[in-house]
Amino acid sequence: MDTTILAVVLALLAVVVGWFFMSNKSDEKGKPPAEEKKPEPAPKKEQAKPKAAESKATGKKGAKKETGHPQCLCMFKGHTDNLTCLRFSTTGKFAGTTSEDRKTIVWDLSKVPPTQAYNLSLELDHGIAVAFSPDDKYLAVAYARSKEVKIYPMKNAKDGAVSQFKSGHKGTLIGMQWANNGRFVVTCSDDSKDNVHVFSSKGQSLGVISPGALETYSSTISPDSRFISVASMQCDAKLWEVGDKDGEYKVVGKAMELTGRSGGGGAKGHSAAVHCVSFGGPSPGVLSGPSNSAATVSKDGTCKVWNIDVRYKFQEDPKCSATLPSPDGNPLHLCALSREASPAWLAAFSRTAGLLFFSLADNTLKSQIPISDCGSVFQMEWCPSPLAGHAAVLGTASTDGKSRLWVPEPL
Repeated sequence: MDTTILAVVLALLAVVVGWFFMSNKSDEKGKPPAEEKKPEPAPKKEQAKPKAAESKATGKKGAKKETGHPQCLCMFKGHTDNLTCLRFSTTGKFAGTTSEDRKTIVWDLSKVPPTQAYNLSLELDHGIAVAFSPDDKYLAVAYARSKEVKIYPMKNAKDGAVSQFKSGHKGTLIGMQWANNGRFVVTCSDDSKDNVHVFSSKGQSLGVISPGALETYSSTISPDSRFISVASMQCDAKLWEVGDKDGEYKVVGKAMELTGRSGGGGAKGHSAAVHCVSFGGPSPGVLSGPSNSAATVSKDGTCKVWNIDVRYKFQEDPKCSATLPSPDGNPLHLCALSREASPAWLAAFSRTAGLLFFSLADNTLKSQIPISDCGSVFQMEWCPSPLAGHAAVLGTASTDGKSRLWVPEPL
């Protein structure tokens, strides 16, 4: 009996094992064959990027050809920080630029683009303005921190200044000019009063000017060295006379105001702050002649042209000969009359409309250059002599660190 039971158990066990073995085999046959793992390809070596082609325009590797505005003759390249000033010499043979990079560069304008005549490095300070003597023999630099004016010889500027004097300003210096007759230097600051100081080229005080405004924007000397203008928060721009009085050469006093009170046809002055004043007239280094015209731009969005050839000593007011509106109606910030006996062009700048060129032959806007091309301009003036075959060339300095030369109409 025991033998029989054992045999039955063994038989059942054999059946179970056999069934399990056969079932496992059939499952393996139903499955798709496993894919052979292909060996992973070796990682490709990163190909070296082709070197940038040399620019035909510059000859420098990786440099991109610059596509400027059709009215832009060129850009000055040499500074590595914010520009503070651009100024032409009286003869139009040189230009000077100052920057926060502590360099003052003198540019030779005999070719366009200009080349560096020399580079003057300033120690522990930077220039806020630069100006030339009438004969191009000396260079004046106004220092930002020390508020000094130093005069260097053009040929051996690196040997050091031949003279220097303190400007006497308490506030921040915002400008400096050397009169075309060589007899005086003007400095301007944001002081609350006595904003404009007038010195002989040796540093002797010739007088101070206080426009009586809460804020002063700039001062300008007329090309014939007769007048100093001050632009301020007031809507009337004032002109002071410089000359001989009581046997001394000094600031004589206020000569006139650009208000338009007696302008022909009921012309009126500005209704808001005057941001800038510019004088017409040729540069004595090129052609002698009086400064008989002036221009002003204002927060009221207009530019006005004035006839200042009046008997101001008999209280005759300047006459407004033209009013030119900003194309978008917004404030205008800078202006510059071209350097001829009878100016042919008026350039103006607006922080919204860009750089504007008005023809004074018919008082119309001839061209408009957007901010994207001209940058945010903070200073501009016309070259006093023809340049690169162009009778009228405007220089601008902008906050993008670039100085540019422009013609008033497309090339």
